[in-house]
Amino acid sequence: MILKAVILAAGEGRRCRPLTQTRSKVMLPVANRPFMEHVIRALAACEVKELLVVVGYQKERIMNHFEDGLRYGVNITYVVQDELLGTAHALSKVRDHINEDFLVLNGDNLLDERAIQDLMSAPGKEIILSKLREHSGDYGVLTVEGGKVTRIVEKPGRPCAGILNTGAYRFSPQIFEELSKTPISERGSYELTQTISQMINGGKDIRAMMTDGAWTDAIFAWDLRSANSLAASLQRPRVQGEVEDGAVLKGPVVMGENSLIRAGSYIVGPVIIGKNCDIGPNVVVLPATSIGDSVRVGSGSEIRNSIVMSGTKIGSGCIISDSVIGASCHFADQIMLESGRATVDVEEGCHHVEFGAVVADNVTTGSRAFMNPGTIIGTDCKIGSCTALRGRVERGTRVI
Repeated sequence: MILKAVILAAGEGRRCRPLTQTRSKVMLPVANRPFMEHVIRALAACEVKELLVVVGYQKERIMNHFEDGLRYGVNITYVVQDELLGTAHALSKVRDHINEDFLVLNGDNLLDERAIQDLMSAPGKEIILSKLREHSGDYGVLTVEGGKVTRIVEKPGRPCAGILNTGAYRFSPQIFEELSKTPISERGSYELTQTISQMINGGKDIRAMMTDGAWTDAIFAWDLRSANSLAASLQRPRVQGEVEDGAVLKGPVVMGENSLIRAGSYIVGPVIIGKNCDIGPNVVVLPATSIGDSVRVGSGSEIRNSIVMSGTKIGSGCIISDSVIGASCHFADQIMLESGRATVDVEEGCHHVEFGAVVADNVTTGSRAFMNPGTIIGTDCKIGSCTALRGRVERGTRVI
């Protein structure tokens, strides 16, 4: 019986900037809950109650949110990784707390109870949870023969289909001896995948457990939309606020306490609306949209396949498509975030993707601003009226 799990939550999530300028990636909301909350709830449902959470970047925000874990039915012990030197280094920090088989999960992945049960029940001692999927080349790919992992190809960098390493593992305490032998990478870090490759090369038996459970990641900020869509589909419909006469709710809708959907609005699930929201009148919210707590959406606006984080105000006549909007933003009337194909430059290269915009926290716009597909706006920007935006707008910029 597996009783302990380690959650790796120390990193920033640089490729999700600018959303991670104010929070770590594990705290980015999908279906109105931080990534890591979904992980903790899934572990609790599997009776894994003793959690070791390795924190570093923005650790206070994580610790203040989850506290001791009791309200989630678990007991959390925090371990600090002062220097962000990779996942192997992070895991080595919990050595004094582990004396039995245990799970290792990334706090910035989304997985469900079934995936964790598959990992716990897999035969063998050292297990990698895997998933068969087409992908863009940004994940580690496993070569598996007779259930045994013979090779890990880390991020092949080209579109392909294969057996993905989900980043979820089951280990025996023997792993800590291997961690101490892990060589430093070209990036100056110690990575868990290098440790596992070292074990494979040394003849250790590493097994892959294929799961049909839910699992996804968000490598880049725009990937939050697909993670949000999956998380929203796993929620049970629940309407706790007020729906005025003349408003229509179709499909699975979750709506929090003290929220109001005004007359003439049309909501098609899966949609999640938080607490203390004011939506409408005559607002359209289409599938795979999450709206955080204390959000105001003005009359005649339309939101589709998007995330709107808590405390944001959206004016009248706005159109928001395939976008991610941070917390405490203020959009004036007739703002348009248009979806389409775009080329986006993120650190290591260009990515050809289709989405609307990514807008970080505390961004204010004047009326009739227009954001072209692929626009990325940093924290604390101020955008003037009748402005057309394209590309990247750096943190704290004023655009007039």
